[in-house]
Amino acid sequence: MDDDHVFAKRCAEGDSEAFGVLYDRYIEKIYRFIYYKTFVKETAEDLASDVFHKAFERIHTFSSEKGVFSAWIYRIARNAVIDHYRTQKKNIPIDDVFDLATENRTVEEHDAISSLARVEEYLKTIPSRQREIITLRLWEELSYKQIADVIGGTEDSVKMAFSRAIRELREQCGPFALLLLLALTTQVPLPFRSLS
Repeated sequence: MDDDHVFAKRCAEGDSEAFGVLYDRYIEKIYRFIYYKTFVKETAEDLASDVFHKAFERIHTFSSEKGVFSAWIYRIARNAVIDHYRTQKKNIPIDDVFDLATENRTVEEHDAISSLARVEEYLKTIPSRQREIITLRLWEELSYKQIADVIGGTEDSVKMAFSRAIRELREQCGPFALLLLLALTTQVPLPFRSLS
């Protein structure tokens, strides 16, 4: 949001309530972003909590001259997920952590999710960078510029990667594939409550 930098500055100056505003604005978005990388509710909650703890501790390092707050907090979240998988010492490539979880779902949810199978399979086959771009653009509604700030690269390269991924998705999964992709966001378990 346009005034994020104002709240970040106030927090850096000692106003902890200003950080509460930023927390309330971004907790669900950061949680969803992490959930789509881990697909474990408890892990997503723990990592989201860590992200905001780190953000609070490092708020003095944020500079609106270098970028927007949303890109800054997503970079912290992205690094938290990478660190999580590194510490797990699993033999899973960090870039390929993208299995859509299906356990702990009701019969109705399984029926609904079965219609998304081809879209899910497509998502599993594309490179991690494209998955991040899709997640940040469609589900987190970041601009191309903000996404470039989060993952690196240029705004044009992000636009091109997103367009290519969506075009391939439509070719492989049909004209309604984008709607199915957007529907995946409704499958995310809700995070813990916000501070307010």
